[in-house]
Amino acid sequence: MQRVREQLAGASAHGTERWRDAWESVLLASIAAALAWLIAHRALGHPQPFFAPIAAAISLSTSRIQRSRRIVQMVGGVLIGIGVAELLVALIGTGTAAIGVIALATFTVAVLGGAGVFGQGMMFANQAVASAILVVALHRAGTGSERAVDALVGGAVALVLGVVLFPANPLRLLRTAERSVLRTLAVAVERAAGPREQLRSGEDWTLTMGYTVHQQLAALARARATAHANVRVAPRRWRLRAVVDAENDRTARLDLLANAVVGLVRATMVEERPLPEPLTRQIDALGHALDQLATVEQPWPPALREHVLGVAETAVQYASTVRREQGATTTAILGATAVDLSHLLEAEP
Repeated sequence: MQRVREQLAGASAHGTERWRDAWESVLLASIAAALAWLIAHRALGHPQPFFAPIAAAISLSTSRIQRSRRIVQMVGGVLIGIGVAELLVALIGTGTAAIGVIALATFTVAVLGGAGVFGQGMMFANQAVASAILVVALHRAGTGSERAVDALVGGAVALVLGVVLFPANPLRLLRTAERSVLRTLAVAVERAAGPREQLRSGEDWTLTMGYTVHQQLAALARARATAHANVRVAPRRWRLRAVVDAENDRTARLDLLANAVVGLVRATMVEERPLPEPLTRQIDALGHALDQLATVEQPWPPALREHVLGVAETAVQYASTVRREQGATTTAILGATAVDLSHLLEAEP
């Protein structure tokens, strides 16, 4: 029962954290949906312009990541779906068989045409087939062009609100993603410095840790792509282009650091004998340094940067001077990890 309560408490805490991260995007998407409906229904006189709020809300969704890409994929998918459905309904009508045929045809067109931005992820194909099915299920003659206009209205509202007026803060996106990676790396390194019995007993944990690290790196890559596009598409962010490009280049170094940490954890597990106490202290100090970087908002204070650089330099010196009969592999990887951490900090503007 205690374990169940702890799991529920953990799930609740994670849910609350996700809501804190998403509420601004959720509010903006909700406003966009209402505004798109208002424009299509009141200004254009469309009786049921459901594609307008759908396109606006799904384009913005719950995340600030890659809004412009989602808008293009959403609107493009809806237009493809409407076009294919309207053409085939005129030829084969509606009904059970028609739904299957039109879904197959729409998926085929979306996959064949899914090049460039349309081929990234499944948004384009999914929205195309969803739109096609809606057209068949709610078919009324002569509404194809009206629904296409509704989709364009929704996309335009999402573009104006999500990209022009209220674009994501690219530096915040990058730094949030970077702290998430650093937090995961800190947990991994600190556990590697713990008792060997605990580490060995949790060998499955290393698989989970490796998966989590690479998931965080994938999230960082999406944040980097979003920031790069943001300062080129959103007029309010043009002035940040040079700063964001420099930060983007710096955070690319996290890939090297993360892979070094994964190697360090694996090395501690395969060592046949207990690690020397000085080596364990160096690993533990490196883990605490990573945790401090993950906890403090960026840009990092000079004192913190100097402290972490000092920890990294001490680890490099230890790795280059200590006798390596015992823990040789782990010592070498520790030195490489410390070098990668130094490069990350030294590249900060």
